[in-house]
Amino acid sequence: MDTAIDYEVVYRVLARAGYANFSLKLVAAGISIFMAIYGLSVFFETPKELRKGRGRYILISMALTVLLCLTASLEMAWYFQNLFGATSGIGFAQIASKNASTWVRILSSGTSSLLILIGDALLVFRCYAIWSHHRWVAVPPALTCLTSFAIALYILYIDITHKGRDTAYESARTFLTASTNVMVTALISGYLIHARRNLSQLLPSSDMRLYTGVVSILIESALPLSIFGIIYASIGVVPELPEPTSAASSFTVAYYTFGSLFYCFSVLSPQMIIFRVTTGRSWLRFPQATDGEAVSNPINFAHHRTAESSFVESPTNRGGSERKHPGDSDEEKV
Repeated sequence: MDTAIDYEVVYRVLARAGYANFSLKLVAAGISIFMAIYGLSVFFETPKELRKGRGRYILISMALTVLLCLTASLEMAWYFQNLFGATSGIGFAQIASKNASTWVRILSSGTSSLLILIGDALLVFRCYAIWSHHRWVAVPPALTCLTSFAIALYILYIDITHKGRDTAYESARTFLTASTNVMVTALISGYLIHARRNLSQLLPSSDMRLYTGVVSILIESALPLSIFGIIYASIGVVPELPEPTSAASSFTVAYYTFGSLFYCFSVLSPQMIIFRVTTGRSWLRFPQATDGEAVSNPINFAHHRTAESSFVESPTNRGGSERKHPGDSDEEKV
């Protein structure tokens, strides 16, 4: 049985997988543009007294969108140059290696690293905010986030000086980023699940779903990002391509697939959190009980018929008023 790898076939698969990877980033850029513009329109239609604390999220959303569009455009331009000059799979690999230190590739690598830093920093900040009584728990993910960015800067320096990349640094950066995501996911989802019982005393059921519902926990904890990060990092540490050619081709497709999903969700996960915040479906400051006493009135996210209120309000409180249920006392109303 022939176990040799036909690199011509593998590099052709790599070229197609890479093209799909960069094309998916363009799709992610389109989704990010929609969420950023919609969130901005809701922000401007929201009364000024309800905008407090949301401006910073709007700025982060715009920064992520601009950087993602720039990164996706530069990467596609760089990849087109590689494909345009290639006449074979091996020729494509040689051209891609030669162009690895061009200014287009270096700039796209830099903006991609900055994207991941901003996204992870937002997730760490949300973890810091939700663990308001034990904020020291946000220190480990913050350290892994900063260390990952430091390694990314060193890799960028290697590219600029044409010293050639060491895969060990790439693997270390990916694992540190994945570790940041895993820790943040565990801390936020664990806190939200644990808080369900306390929040049932703080909030009505309709509002509690905004904090501890399944969708809320999945988005707030950035679970998809953590899953894709773990798989991508695990594949990246494999030292050599498996044999035979079919296994090597499948491995290449898996590497690029999960790498693309990881990098896309490194932007989309923070964007989804920001989108929920700017549309009034997530918290700016997580509710806490004071001295064991529950809040006596429900939290209303909007009281005016804006784009935000129509997006958020349930049938029980449309128009900014609360429907009175049997058993409710007048003392419970604000």
